[in-house]
Amino acid sequence: MVFSDLFFLFVFLPVFALSYLLAAWVDRRNTMHSFRHRNSMLVLFSLVFYAWGEPVYVLLMLASVVVNYFVGRGIAKKGKPFLVLGLVFNLGVLATFKYLSFFCAELLSLGIPVSVPKIALPIGISFYTFQSISYLIDVYRGTTPVQRNFKNLLLYISMFPQLIAGPIVRYGTIAKEITDRHVDSNDFAEGMMRFLRGLGKKVILANQLSEISSQLLTGSGLENLSTVGSWVGIVAFTFQIYFDFSGYSDMAIGMGRCMGFHFNENFDHPYCCVSITDFWRRWHISLGSFFRDYLYIPLGGNRRHQALNILIVWMLTGFWHGASWNFLLWGVFYGIIVMIEKYTLLKVIKRIPKVLLHVYSLLLVVIGWGIFYFDDFGQMKHFFHAFFGRAEAFSDFAAVNTLSSYGWLWVVAILFCMPLRDWVNRWVAGWKQPRPALVLVARSVLAFLLLAASVALLVGATNNAFLYTRF
Repeated sequence: MVFSDLFFLFVFLPVFALSYLLAAWVDRRNTMHSFRHRNSMLVLFSLVFYAWGEPVYVLLMLASVVVNYFVGRGIAKKGKPFLVLGLVFNLGVLATFKYLSFFCAELLSLGIPVSVPKIALPIGISFYTFQSISYLIDVYRGTTPVQRNFKNLLLYISMFPQLIAGPIVRYGTIAKEITDRHVDSNDFAEGMMRFLRGLGKKVILANQLSEISSQLLTGSGLENLSTVGSWVGIVAFTFQIYFDFSGYSDMAIGMGRCMGFHFNENFDHPYCCVSITDFWRRWHISLGSFFRDYLYIPLGGNRRHQALNILIVWMLTGFWHGASWNFLLWGVFYGIIVMIEKYTLLKVIKRIPKVLLHVYSLLLVVIGWGIFYFDDFGQMKHFFHAFFGRAEAFSDFAAVNTLSSYGWLWVVAILFCMPLRDWVNRWVAGWKQPRPALVLVARSVLAFLLLAASVALLVGATNNAFLYTRF
C-alpha cells in the first residue's frame, strides 16, 4: 500500500481517521492528558499498513522492535556491551536481507562455488533499521532517555507515515510527543495541505515525468540513444526523483502534523544549490545528518583523516541506496567532488557569480543521477556516450517530440523546484490589511484542485510506486 493509492486515500485513511478520533474521545473521557488509546490505534493501523504489502516481513519488523527494546534497556544499565550487541544485530539484519544475495552472486561470478539465496528486500528496512540504530546510540550517549514502554517504542519505529521511506526520524525528535502532543485547527489544516501538496508532487508531476524517463532511458534502444534524447530522459528523471521522494516526505510530514507529531524537514529546494556540498545539505537531510552524527564525527570528522572519513561516508551513503555497484560508484563520485570542493571551491565561492555556481552544481547533479539510474554498466556506457555527444545521433524525432509535447510539465517542474511557497507567503504578509478569508478560500480551492487532479490521474494509473520504497 502506498500513499498515492486510491484505496489508501478513500478507504484506509478515512477508516484510520475515524478510529483515531474515536480513540481520542475515549482518551479524553478517561483523562485529559492520556494518549493510550490513540497510540494503540496508531500502532494497530501501522502494522496493518505494513502487513498489507509485507505480510511475512511485518514479523521481522516486530522482532527488530523487540530486540531493540531490550537492548535499549540493557544500554541504560550496562552501556557499551549492549550497544555493540544492538549494532551487530541491526546491521546484521540489514546486511542479510539487503546485501547477502548480491555478494553471493558476485562471489559466484568469480568462480567461487556458493549458493545465491533468494531473499526479497523488506520494504523500508533501511529506514526503520537506521531509526533503531539512532535510538540505541542516543540512549548510550545520554542524549535521549530509554523508552521503558514497549508500545511507545513500537509506535516510534512502526508509525506508518514515515515507516517505508522516511524521513529518518530520531527518537528524541518525537519522544515527548508520543505521550503528550497537541493538535489544533491550524495544525490539522497545515498538515492536510502539506499532505495534498505531496500527493500533487507525486501524482501530477513525478508519475508523468517517469513516463518520459522510462521511455527514453529503458530498453534496448539505448544503443541508438541520441544526445538530445539522453538529456531529455535524464533531466526528466532528475525532476522525477525529486518530486517523488520530496512528495513522499511532504505526505509523511503532513500526516504526522495532523496527529501532533513534528517530523524534521527532509528537503530544502536542493536544485537551488550553488555547490555539491550545498546540494547535500538540502537533499535527503535526515540521511545526511544520520551519517554525519553517527559515522563521520565518530570517525574523526574534520579533526583527523578528514579526506578518508569523507570517502568512507560517501561510499556507504551510496551503498545504502541499494546492492549494486552503480550506487557505490555514485557515492564515490559525490565523495570525490565534496573533497575537491572543501579544499578549493568553498574557499573562493564568494568570488564566483551564483549563476555559474548554479549551472556547475546542476550539471554534476544530473551526471550523478545518470550513474544512479543505470545498474547495468553496459547501459550506463551507452547513456554517457550519448550524453556527452554522439556525432552520428545528436537528435531524433522521438526525443524532440517528447520535449515539445510536455512543455507544460517542464515549466511547472522548474517552478516547483523553487521556493514558490516562501515567495507567496512573503507576498501575502506584505498586504496592508490582513485578508484571512481570502487566504482561506484560496487554500481551500488549491487543496480541492490538487486532490481532484491527483484522483483523476490515479484512475487507471499503471506506474504509481514510490522510488524510495526500494531502499
